[in-house]
Amino acid sequence: MGLSALLGSGVLLAPHEAEACGGTFCDAFTPDMPVDQTAEGILFVSDGDFVEAHVQIQYDGGDAQQFAWMVPVPAIPEIEVGSWRLLQTVLRNTQPVYAFEYNWACEDSGWDDGGGFIQDPDGGGASLDPEVGPNVVAQDTAGAFEYAILQGGSAETINTWLVANGYATDDQAPEILDTYLAEGSVFVAFKLRNGAQVQDIHPVVIRYPGREACIPLRLTRIAAKEDMDITAVFLGESRVVPTNFRHVELNPVRLNWLDPTTSYPELVTMAVDAPGADGRAFVTEYAGSSSVIDPEPLSTDGYDSSAFLDVPVIDVLEVLQDQGLADCDSEGCVYRHELVPSLLHEFIPVPPGIPEGDFYGCLSCYAQLIDLPSWDGASFAAAFDERIVAPLQHGQELLSTWPYATRLFTRMSPHEMIGDPTFEEVEGLPDVASRHGARRDEQCCGAIMRLPGGRGVTIDSGWQWPTFPAQMPWAERIEEFAPGGGAPVVLVDNGAQIDELLDAWNAAGPCAEEMGVDDDGTDTSAGGSDDDATGSAETGTSGMSGGQASAGLGDGGGGCGCTGGSRSSTPWLLLSMLGLGRLVRRRRRL
Repeated sequence: MGLSALLGSGVLLAPHEAEACGGTFCDAFTPDMPVDQTAEGILFVSDGDFVEAHVQIQYDGGDAQQFAWMVPVPAIPEIEVGSWRLLQTVLRNTQPVYAFEYNWACEDSGWDDGGGFIQDPDGGGASLDPEVGPNVVAQDTAGAFEYAILQGGSAETINTWLVANGYATDDQAPEILDTYLAEGSVFVAFKLRNGAQVQDIHPVVIRYPGREACIPLRLTRIAAKEDMDITAVFLGESRVVPTNFRHVELNPVRLNWLDPTTSYPELVTMAVDAPGADGRAFVTEYAGSSSVIDPEPLSTDGYDSSAFLDVPVIDVLEVLQDQGLADCDSEGCVYRHELVPSLLHEFIPVPPGIPEGDFYGCLSCYAQLIDLPSWDGASFAAAFDERIVAPLQHGQELLSTWPYATRLFTRMSPHEMIGDPTFEEVEGLPDVASRHGARRDEQCCGAIMRLPGGRGVTIDSGWQWPTFPAQMPWAERIEEFAPGGGAPVVLVDNGAQIDELLDAWNAAGPCAEEMGVDDDGTDTSAGGSDDDATGSAETGTSGMSGGQASAGLGDGGGGCGCTGGSRSSTPWLLLSMLGLGRLVRRRRRL
């Protein structure tokens, strides 16, 4: 859901809403082959009449014949090949970034002003007789997949159909399937085509009539892992919010700004599990203009399917190289599009006993082993358009059509997946930046981390973030959005408690005076804004240069001297980028 790699995921689309998730099972005859679903990531697009769910499937099993995927949808859908590049581009450009700049705040430090940090924070169906069994209303292919659309029947008859067609089942599945059948769902069953390999698995697009997006987690829990990452990105006109799950704003004091990559997942887990959120909540990681999503990776410049119509089979790799889609030599090929290998596997299969790299690296060397008369350049060209060109062009269309993007994230365990979160657009809500900048001030008394929003945290001069008491909340605010729009209802506001506990922490430190906190923990400062934590300080100056959180500062000993003169090393700007690893495990189209 994350979106990291999305493993063994499925998309589930419930009757009245767009639902993304589902159950991925193993082959019925290989019960020892588990599907590990450790993250879920989906791209939703809705035009008011139809919803598209773009879903990336990642499967941990080693045998393509053991792969099966069941997807409930609200009506008979259209199935198309999705674009991995689109999903990765959307995720990469909306992922949260937490960083800080280093500032020497002792007077006469000798530093020139290095400028502000993160100047643009926003960058970043019909009812059938259940005893008769499911009606197979459509069977077709989409890229590397074969699929069948099943309508009606019961959990028992669907299970019979699955087993008869080589799909695994699960003890939990009948009860869950009955729930979706009662809601009028149609099921889509996917499996890999003959000759397709596990590495050929690609995103799919499921398009169906509907208005409200939903992630149906009930079926997902069959293959889910503890604290599974769930990322949903929405393209539309306005910001998207959960309507039956809570919405959480994170407490930035609880984030270890010295190591945000490691601490961020724990922060989200604890915040959505906090009282009032109760494990059923999402965090908004980005809400704003979709222009932050770079369309360049979706370019199809140079791609020409007609070049394959009359080309001899042994020259196919040369044409792919001419179009910038492959680089081949005697040791094998490097492919510049993730679906090129699946095309080759299907239309020019590797002969038994020949290493794949050797074969595709020199097709002419193995011409006698290739079934030359069976080569169909026209079919290859059509598949090239379907799997490579069309999904990229559609991705460009989506990004140019929809002006707003929302990214929501949560972490859930199987026992919490008892309901399906729904989402809708709400006009008039504020944007949410994906980039968050803090500033570490090296005072003569010690170090202070100035956070966005004006809070300051006293830290030692090394790299140890404070260990706050258990009473320090993980969530700043917990709120609820009612279906139909409108402002959120605040259920829990921990701002005052956070400030009180933070003041007590700072009062016990060596920089209480600089922090504006009395010995009794009373805050005597005037507060601040988001801008207070970025840019240059009034005393001292700041500088920026790249670095890693583990690299250290200067000699690592800490503290700034109170004497004048310049230092021998530059200050560090520490950046940590989060999120792409999540979808990691990931997903799809409108």
